Amino acid sequence: MARVRVNARLVRREAPGHAAGVRLALYQGAGPVGTPDAVEANLARLREVAELAAAHGAHLCVFPEKFTTGYAIGVEQRDELAEHHDGPSVDAARHAAKTHGLTLVLPYPERSGRRFYDSIAVAGPSGTLLANYRKTHLYGAAERRNYSFGEELPPVVPVNGVKVGVLNCYECEFPPLYQYLAAQGAKVVVGPTAADYHYPLADGRRTLVPYPDATRHIIPAMACVWRLFVAYANRRGWEDTAAGSWQYRGNSGIWGPDGEAVLAAGDDDRADDTLLIADCVPAAIPAFSPEGDHRADNRLDLVPVLRRPV
Repeated sequence: MARVRVNARLVRREAPGHAAGVRLALYQGAGPVGTPDAVEANLARLREVAELAAAHGAHLCVFPEKFTTGYAIGVEQRDELAEHHDGPSVDAARHAAKTHGLTLVLPYPERSGRRFYDSIAVAGPSGTLLANYRKTHLYGAAERRNYSFGEELPPVVPVNGVKVGVLNCYECEFPPLYQYLAAQGAKVVVGPTAADYHYPLADGRRTLVPYPDATRHIIPAMACVWRLFVAYANRRGWEDTAAGSWQYRGNSGIWGPDGEAVLAAGDDDRADDTLLIADCVPAAIPAFSPEGDHRADNRLDLVPVLRRPV
């Protein structure tokens, strides 16, 4: 198994104290896809990365979307590999979280009765399952063919005394979800993703226009407007399966409440499996302005008007 590089920036000698901030580790890597052996290999990588994150004092470790199986799987692979929320993959995440005393965010395909979901399990440092979130905003024909829509709003979980919200890939591009998480007291939002360039459409054609890079505009803007740290954990490299070929952007990073990048993946990070680590300390970011406050000044009484169809 290839070595995992560590890219740590703005990491102090001591990790942020309780309720002062979160030392956040994002894993960006390429892995096997679509088989039981791939799941085992990816879980072995999870254990390795969790140990590495803990060695660097991380409170929170986040993996990309559908980490256990790979993203580019079809219906048959989904049927074979999807697991219940108390299945072996989530159990492995809980065990790794407890072993290393950190919170671990594991995306995986979930089976629940006859339904399937693009889900994210959040395991706490005591080994408890803090949340099991089913993606509510599915992207494109393939996701809507493979999965059902989740029906519950994104969770907020405690990490080192700081509230952390969870979004799933495409959901990182919807401003109301950030508004909701900010209203729940979140100071940090993490978004596992599988963001690519061109990809196969349902009829087999490849897209002519690459998928927009959300980290250029949307994510920095949401971080700034809602005064959040926003972390985007993406894949890198290629996945080739019967469902098609995907090339991932490798654009993982963390953006602060001023909209500036705290840490963003560079060319070296796209060439190797990398763990990006940074401290997210809200008090270290200056106020937006002496008088303006998007959270406090938001006119929630106008929400019915804003939801009215155009």
